[in-house]
Amino acid sequence: MSFPRFRVPSALSLLAGLALGWGFAQSPAPRLRADGSDRSGESILTAGPVMVRYNDGLKIQVAQDALYYLDYKAGRLMATIPTMSQSVGGTRMIEAFSERDLVADFHLDLDNGPKPHFLMTTGALGSYSGGWAPLFIFETATSQVAVYKVEQNTLGRSSQARLELVEVRPVSRPASR
Repeated sequence: MSFPRFRVPSALSLLAGLALGWGFAQSPAPRLRADGSDRSGESILTAGPVMVRYNDGLKIQVAQDALYYLDYKAGRLMATIPTMSQSVGGTRMIEAFSERDLVADFHLDLDNGPKPHFLMTTGALGSYSGGWAPLFIFETATSQVAVYKVEQNTLGRSSQARLELVEVRPVSRPASR
């Protein structure tokens, strides 16, 4: 017994392949992100994007990260935006750090209040971010959260990170049933 064989015309196969290829090309590429965080004793280190720049040579957008260091024994937050600077004297990547006093930002009373305990992470705001990720710092002893933003100020050949406090608010707890 012989069954008739259905043959797909070459033009139809080509059109189907083109449609599938076009469909896959229109889907967003997967995001690769290598965030790094580390904690040692009373120090925390993390990084997160602060801006997106356009590289004219490569014709692509490139995210630039900030480096955050939290020393909660001293109650201070430091940030810098690494930028490669080459000169006759060598290559530099890290400029001066900008600093915030967390005790002042959270209105902590170190003499009479509980000992502060800080946690920190970067986050994403989606399309509202404009390329930057806010830095969230939680102070768990007083149940507060602060949001920080880092911007880069450039004067001539040197650049300085500016660490700005966006808001501090209490962490609201859900009502118990």
